[in-house]
Amino acid sequence: MDKKVLNQEKEYLNKVLTQIEKIKSKSSKNIEINKQEIQKQKVYFAEHFYEVDADELADLNIQIENLEQQNAALTKTVTRLKKQRKNPYFGRFDFKEKGKTESEKYYIGLGAVQTNDKVNLVHDWRADICSLYYDDKTGKTSYTCSDGEISGDLTLKRQYKIENDDITYYIDSHLVIDDDILMQELSQNATAKMHEIVSTIQKEQNVLIRSDDFANTIVQGVAGSGKTSIAMHRVSYLLYKYRGTLKSEDILILSPSELFSDYLSDVLPSLGEEKPFTTTFSELAKRLLGQDFETRENMLARVIEQQNQKDFEDIAIKSSFEFLEDLKKFLSHDICNLFVPKTLTFGDVVLSKEDISDIYFERMKKLPIYKRIEVLAEILTDKFKVPNNVRPDLYKRAKKILYNKFMTTDLLRIYNLFLGSVDLPEVDHIGAYDIAPIMLIKENLFGFKHNYDAKYVIVDEMQDYTPCHFYLFEKIWDCPKLFLGDIYQSIDRTLPATYITNLSKITKAKIKYLNKSYRSTMQISLFSQKILGKHIANNVNRNGDEVEFIKTKNTAKAIEKLLESWKNKSNQSIAIVCKTKSDIARLQKESAAIKKFKQLSTEKINSKKIITTPFLAKGVEFDCVIVPFANEETYHNELDRNLLYVASTRALHKLCFVSDKTPSHFLKKVEKQD
Repeated sequence: MDKKVLNQEKEYLNKVLTQIEKIKSKSSKNIEINKQEIQKQKVYFAEHFYEVDADELADLNIQIENLEQQNAALTKTVTRLKKQRKNPYFGRFDFKEKGKTESEKYYIGLGAVQTNDKVNLVHDWRADICSLYYDDKTGKTSYTCSDGEISGDLTLKRQYKIENDDITYYIDSHLVIDDDILMQELSQNATAKMHEIVSTIQKEQNVLIRSDDFANTIVQGVAGSGKTSIAMHRVSYLLYKYRGTLKSEDILILSPSELFSDYLSDVLPSLGEEKPFTTTFSELAKRLLGQDFETRENMLARVIEQQNQKDFEDIAIKSSFEFLEDLKKFLSHDICNLFVPKTLTFGDVVLSKEDISDIYFERMKKLPIYKRIEVLAEILTDKFKVPNNVRPDLYKRAKKILYNKFMTTDLLRIYNLFLGSVDLPEVDHIGAYDIAPIMLIKENLFGFKHNYDAKYVIVDEMQDYTPCHFYLFEKIWDCPKLFLGDIYQSIDRTLPATYITNLSKITKAKIKYLNKSYRSTMQISLFSQKILGKHIANNVNRNGDEVEFIKTKNTAKAIEKLLESWKNKSNQSIAIVCKTKSDIARLQKESAAIKKFKQLSTEKINSKKIITTPFLAKGVEFDCVIVPFANEETYHNELDRNLLYVASTRALHKLCFVSDKTPSHFLKKVEKQD
């Protein structure tokens, strides 16, 4: 590092730090002033309650509301600056706009830091011009903003490591990828929460984060490619760029579990944004279906434990595109015939069987059933010529009468009629793979009344859903959707590469691929791909320990010995990933040390030492992963291969397989004797 340049950079850092403190102090004072003013207004209202007229009351409410909104914005700024104070900025680029004689310096950080006269000392990473930092090499370039395309020359790109109010070092780089700072970030220990990655966003990730194309998008990303981080940072970017029209409550995230929602919970607040609405498919189904069903978690536990061939066949059929096509045909034709038109007579009001049949079967044949019933109910209500205040009750009564003309409206019974029509066995309860088809039947028959309106929807772990689910999502949300996942991390079925293409046809989505993995060391990533038997990912050049294999007569004791060897690394997170809950119970019964490991619940990650299953661990990462009972008897078929792959890709730095019998043939490596 050039000493003169370093001194100049340190001077600038001190200037920024001073300004951050000034803004924090001023904002905090303004918050207190506003609080006092709000209290003053409330006291005035209380003391003059009988004297205040409606107009003055409205003015008071507006003043209080404005002050509260100001305080919310100021509090958000103070919270963000407290975090940014530790690392005011992480990069700088110099850009000379076409037609100008000198380059301008742009420091880039978590948020903007401005002088009193609104000059940016630090630019928000989401600002249009900051795309240059993530996307381009030095040289001729351009970026797009509200003024159009701005051309020029990128003359410098610099990264910083700032600790304890000092610049530890800086690096001038051509690309923000595979550099020392990225390697340092990737080498850190895992935490119980996902964290923001604004300082290490890579070019291919940045393209997705900043896309202004609001078409449905499918992101197929290998394990560790940053899919979920991209989704969270995209939310932050959209809330920043469209802050006049888009709010956090307009965005919905469909998360695989409450556990995963908790894992994500700190990302957006750390980026200075409020959390969007997050729910799970099970929660969504409970509210929209209103019936009991088998959850995916319970289904997977049963299927993995029992490995029943009938279950595999049921999953294969009901998760197929052919099954969806058969259901769509049923919904557009067969289900409609459950309605039996009859003449409706109420005194002088008559709606003939012929008219009902013509409207229902001919004129409205392209509409779902609930729309046809609504039209008929409106026609019937109109015939009564009643006052407007009476119409709603009469309309509801008309709908009830019309629905009584169906042979059945029982959803499970109708679903069984469909299953029979395609030569599949009936079901006596709603299984995990029956939920979406039955919800589609309900949507067609009754429509959905829900409060899940959104302007943008993110569906994570898309490989956990079937074509019926995706068709259902299109029915529920008529807005842009971002689907993210990895077909190679599907647990209960093996998905071919063509699955993504076929899925894009249902969702009318463009496809983006992320083939670079940033999570695991090179050794772990390459070995994980050997389990799959295919090369699917490129890796950052981060070396680590070789994958370890232990052959033993006592799995619990071998794990205890391994844990003892790691005891000096107390801040590392360790996960023991067992195939089934029975294996967890067995290990915890045999070992006091393993008994101390917390089972990963469906709601929180609250320990550095976790024992869990691949399904619950999916999407989460740990410093060290131990896979016990990694023998041929336990892991021998395609489902087992998927489980091993998911388990191994959870590891950042260390991965160890422990086998008490002949090792699984998926682990093609000579084992070390215990």
